[in-house]
Amino acid sequence: MKSLAILSAASALALAGTVAYAQPAPPPAGGPGGQGQRPQMSREDFESLTDARIASIQAGLKLTPDQQKLWGPVEQALRAQAATRTQMIEEFRQRRSRNERPDVMQRLEQGAAMATKRAENLNALSTAMKPLWASLDDRQKRLLPILMREGRPGRGAWRGHHGQRGQMGMMQRGPGAMQPGGGQPAQPPKQP
Repeated sequence: MKSLAILSAASALALAGTVAYAQPAPPPAGGPGGQGQRPQMSREDFESLTDARIASIQAGLKLTPDQQKLWGPVEQALRAQAATRTQMIEEFRQRRSRNERPDVMQRLEQGAAMATKRAENLNALSTAMKPLWASLDDRQKRLLPILMREGRPGRGAWRGHHGQRGQMGMMQRGPGAMQPGGGQPAQPPKQP
């Protein structure tokens, strides 16, 4: 039970930090440099939250020694996703600080480049996850989407900053999440 509490706290901290990091800072209370200004998270802050999130997934799965050997590529793919997200946020901040307003064509090109990078990351994660997934028992398969925050409606950690499902968004949510074929288990009919 203590492990569950620690895991829940680490997951909540990682989620809160990721959400806070992606949000624009509120306007300062007393103008620029005022007391109410929230400092932006640094790359180091985001990396710390990524470390905590990855550790919470690994700890929650309670991998066997054989499964642990398959974890390295999955962790590497998760870190690549986080690095891409951080880079996109930093680029957005730089454009905003220079008051750059991209035109329609520039926005289309930027969006296409981001979608391509997200697709590459998702493909890398999918490839890395297959051997690990095949080795997981039913309990681990049930927990993995929740640990990756895909098992709770409205809580996809892999969402882009505008709320679209990305990275792990292809996985189904709920109790039947991540089943082969993505199908949900049949629900019993409601009784009148």
